[in-house]
Amino acid sequence: MSGRSRIAALILPIALLVVARLALAEPLSEGIAAFNKGDYRTAMERFAAAVGEHPKDASAHAWLGSAQLRAGDYNAAIASLSKALELDPKMAEAENNLGSAYWALAKSAEAVQHYQQAVFLQPHYPAPHYNLGTVYLALQDPDRAEGEFIVAVELDPKNAEAHNNLGVARERKGRLAEAIECYQQAVELKPDDHSFRLNLALALKNAGRKAEAAQQLARLAAADSTDPTVYLNLGLVRYERGEYRSALEAFQQTVSLDPVNAVGYYNLGLCERQLGNEESARQHFKKAVDLDPGALNARINLGAMEIEQGNPAAAAEQFAAALKGNPESYAAGFNLGLAYARLGNEEDAVKVWAALAERAPDDAAVHEALASTYLRLRRYDQARQEYDALLKLRPKDVMAHNNLGIIYEQFGLLDQAAESYLMALAVDPDYAPAHNNLGVVYERQGKTEAAISEYRAALKADPKLEDARRNLSRLAAVE
Repeated sequence: MSGRSRIAALILPIALLVVARLALAEPLSEGIAAFNKGDYRTAMERFAAAVGEHPKDASAHAWLGSAQLRAGDYNAAIASLSKALELDPKMAEAENNLGSAYWALAKSAEAVQHYQQAVFLQPHYPAPHYNLGTVYLALQDPDRAEGEFIVAVELDPKNAEAHNNLGVARERKGRLAEAIECYQQAVELKPDDHSFRLNLALALKNAGRKAEAAQQLARLAAADSTDPTVYLNLGLVRYERGEYRSALEAFQQTVSLDPVNAVGYYNLGLCERQLGNEESARQHFKKAVDLDPGALNARINLGAMEIEQGNPAAAAEQFAAALKGNPESYAAGFNLGLAYARLGNEEDAVKVWAALAERAPDDAAVHEALASTYLRLRRYDQARQEYDALLKLRPKDVMAHNNLGIIYEQFGLLDQAAESYLMALAVDPDYAPAHNNLGVVYERQGKTEAAISEYRAALKADPKLEDARRNLSRLAAVE
């Protein structure tokens, strides 16, 4: 939930605008007084008495249904509100509340139908527009939700919840700047509302406005917030700004408030690594995995630490577990191949990388890893295919051109080999291995002077290149 905007709740029943004919009967009057105080049990008793005295009075049934709705007795509310509408089909408030009763029972189609009827009966009644928008948000229809919230805020500009939810709808449509404006309006109307300010902070964070996001999150934290989401996101913003120590403090507060927050422990591990505390980082990553065995990034970081410490077997175990949890994970697959290669299990590495290349055919790093491994395994044809694929993605990769030349030499294709070495040198004229290898090709072709020139160029670029020195010495001795 660290990056999701929070939706303000539906408006449930409101005080109906209808009154009994002439003067309010005593039970109805008493029921309304209890309703307005939040004493819904007493309200239901008095409204039931009013219904008993005046069974044809639509307003008595409507008030009873509203009290039942507030009390959570949704089926009874549906019965009472339906009776009110049977007696008076033009009661927009009863239609709105009936929609809320159906929505509380997760009957979205019925809820939408009654909210729409309320709008039809009274187009300038803001509550059903707001409620329709909230239902459409829950049904993953931000387009319709936005339209309803626009009407709701036009009809009731001080409805902070409607401004907030309009922001949610626009954020889901990718219109982040407009969403921020909506959240800001909601915060202005209700400065102390936690969820509105949190939505604003998250939107600012997602928009790259890190300093403003940090300011909003710090304000929430200073208000003695007990919401771990606040500290988690505050830590993320600080981490992204390079403020690792203060980010660490925020993540510590996260797990203090929510001891089973695996994401909090994972981020604690990241901070500790940035601060050079490797063992603490390891413990936090392990805690994240203990709490959530599917904590992919925590496992990948544990594996990376094992690689750095020279434990490829332990690293492979972590990467394999991460890949099992998410077979589509590029990072888990690529690093598992690296761990296998470090273990000398190059055939296993090739299997992992080949599967990854099928899912990510435009990833140069996978083709490079496969190509170099095939070359070491002397599987030259497969190596050539991978270098060809790599060079389509990175045409100026000097090492790829050089290694492709080596493969052509293995096939006895000296002209193609020379062409590859020349292409490498066109990218980097001082790449010593290509000069040396081109010299070898020229020597095999009987072009002694050209070979000597290339060996000298190799030594000029890299005086420590022993292969070039030996080759030059051998030709000089022959001369």
